[in-house]
Amino acid sequence: MRRTISSATTSSTWRSRDDNTLPIGGRTMSTSSWTTTSMAENADSESIFFSSLNPLAPISIVMIHILLSSHLEWAHCWPQLTEYHLLIPDLPQHSRSKHVGPFSFVLAADRIAQMIREHAHDGKAHLVGLSTGGFVAMELIRRHPDLVLSAFVSNAVPVTEAWKSLNSSPRISYLGLSVLLHSPKSLLFKATGWAPEFQNDELLKEIKRNNTARLYEAGARETNNWSKDDMAEVGKKDIRIALVVGGKQDNVEGTREMGQVLASVGSKEGKRSRAFVVKDAIHAWNLQYPQLFARGIRAWIEKHPLPQAFEPLEPLQPTKPLEAPV
Repeated sequence: MRRTISSATTSSTWRSRDDNTLPIGGRTMSTSSWTTTSMAENADSESIFFSSLNPLAPISIVMIHILLSSHLEWAHCWPQLTEYHLLIPDLPQHSRSKHVGPFSFVLAADRIAQMIREHAHDGKAHLVGLSTGGFVAMELIRRHPDLVLSAFVSNAVPVTEAWKSLNSSPRISYLGLSVLLHSPKSLLFKATGWAPEFQNDELLKEIKRNNTARLYEAGARETNNWSKDDMAEVGKKDIRIALVVGGKQDNVEGTREMGQVLASVGSKEGKRSRAFVVKDAIHAWNLQYPQLFARGIRAWIEKHPLPQAFEPLEPLQPTKPLEAPV
């Protein structure tokens, strides 16, 4: 994977007049606390774009975004993780990786694996993924387990039959999403739960650009095809995985079950996989509670207890049958 390195802190569209700040959500954020930062650019048709932050930090983390989004999605999380080397890609067929495709979990996993081999410290990294990014992280574990130190995955378990039914006509779902994306911002943010203080016009522009029928339908198809058997295959790779679910919009009981699956088939590290719910969280809760999201990442990587908001999803205890009266 070839790249060129810029001395800029980030891409030119984010730069403010003050080279030590970034304009995010209508305000500026200081980067003075960050370590040396670089931007990786593609130089060939096979490589995905990625941003490399804090390259002198000793431990690498890969952060993988949701469908239709971009690496900008993590703009409020990465300042909370300055002690780590962060590799933050645009998925295939998204934003600056639009030339790589067509999108699939396998293609995305293989391209990110290439990035890890060439740019992560010691050729290994912790994985962080949300929704589509979470599925890609698990596909990467299944195909390239030797590259993965641990994984923190949110809202990425086999979908319910109701969701499969909804996505059985992805063109209709795509049209509904398109209407929402081009509705007044107040309606969009209310519908998604995107916190006002973390709204980012640049990210919203990227989502609108990425929102094509072809990409949406590919993402929906890949998600619908992910199964419990796929989860078991991932679990057998024996990687310690945190499965996190947002309590407001997502499949809590499915996450509980998949946490049990991962732990049950692991032999060493994999047995320490766990499932958690953040009850007040929406689907894309890195745009709702980015500081909490980052604290969860840090705790999982460092093998510390997760913050109190992460409630363990323990296995359900079977109910005892009622005894007949004597």
